[in-house]
Amino acid sequence: MRRSVLPAFALALTLTACGFSGAADGDAAGPEPAGPSASDAPAEPGTEEREAELNERGNVLMGIGEEAPIRPSLDPDEPPVLTLSVEEVIVDPVCEEDFEEPPENGHYVAFRLSAESTPTFDPRVITTIADYDFRVIGPDGSTYDPVTPEARGCFGPPLQIRNMRIGADHEYRGWMVVDVPVTSGSLVYAPGDGPNGWEWQF
Repeated sequence: MRRSVLPAFALALTLTACGFSGAADGDAAGPEPAGPSASDAPAEPGTEEREAELNERGNVLMGIGEEAPIRPSLDPDEPPVLTLSVEEVIVDPVCEEDFEEPPENGHYVAFRLSAESTPTFDPRVITTIADYDFRVIGPDGSTYDPVTPEARGCFGPPLQIRNMRIGADHEYRGWMVVDVPVTSGSLVYAPGDGPNGWEWQF
C-alpha cells in the first residue's frame, strides 16, 4: 500500500522553457524525514577535501539532509556558492488525486530536493539542476534512467523539480519523482560538466 504525501514545499512555475525559479513554502506538514534535516549553518571546513573521497563508482557519498557542494566558491576559504541536498525520500508515494498512471517500471520513488545559492553565485555561468542529470543504481549495481512521463506527472508541475535554472541568492525546493524497478539503492546526481557525481542511498 502506497504512502500518501503532503509536500512540504511547492515550487513556483515560471512560464519559460528554463523550468522553475524560486520557491514557496507549503502550509501542510509532510511525512517524517528519512534522515536528519539539513543544517542552516555554513558548510563545514574540509568540504572541498571530501570531494576527493570517492566511492567505487567515482561518486561522493552523501547523507540525507547533507549539502553537496555543486559549485565551489572561487575563494577556497569561503563555502560553496551552490549546494544541493536530498531532504526526504518516499518509496511508492501516492500521486495527485486526479493522476491515474501507474509507474512504467514498477515503482515511483519521490525525492524532496533543496538547492541553495549564495549572493556571490554568478548566474552568468549557467547552471541547471535537471531530472535528466540523475540516475538510480539498484542494489545489484544495475543503473536505471529514472525519468518517464508518468513519473513527471505524479505530483504535477507546480510541486516537482524538472529543470531548475539557478539564480543568485535563491533557495529552490521541490520534489523529483523517478520511475524505477527497485525500492532501494542510490540516487546519483552527475551533471555533464563534472568528472564525478554525488550519491545518496535510499
